[in-house]
Amino acid sequence: MQAIMETLFDVVYLTSVITIGCLMIRGSKGNRQFRLFGWMAVILGAGDAFHLVPRALALCTTGLENYTVALGLGKWITSVTMTIFYVLLYYVWRQRYQVHGQNNLTAAVYLLSALRIILCMMPQNEWLSADAPLSWGIYRNIPFALLGLLIIVLFYRSAKQHNDQAFAGCG
Repeated sequence: MQAIMETLFDVVYLTSVITIGCLMIRGSKGNRQFRLFGWMAVILGAGDAFHLVPRALALCTTGLENYTVALGLGKWITSVTMTIFYVLLYYVWRQRYQVHGQNNLTAAVYLLSALRIILCMMPQNEWLSADAPLSWGIYRNIPFALLGLLIIVLFYRSAKQHNDQAFAGCG
């Protein structure tokens, strides 16, 4: 039952997020923020597909243990695409609040992103192994968590400063 329900959910999720993203890109009509949201959705869906499709196949066939390589590769790709997702979200913030300059902030976003991707590429992650070390999962997620925290703080401060009604209930 889990295999059917999870697979059904994954199909609906992936189809929806990628389709909505494509529609947003096509319908952006020059609105850069809207187009960025579309690209974020497509990248999120495409990246998630790399680990959700093998997971669905595994659940519906011989089990997760027989798809270790595909699942590991999928998690690796998803880790990189989520980092790209956060970089695009940073540019949504810049666009939404008309932020110019801030070269040090942009450098910090790129530094944290590059560090995350470099850590994801390290062989010590053992992505293709059933026994990937927990320590490397922590190492590679430190810059990712810092990047996410930075973006949360940026949106929070800017929304408050600009009295952004889209975030009215957030603080």
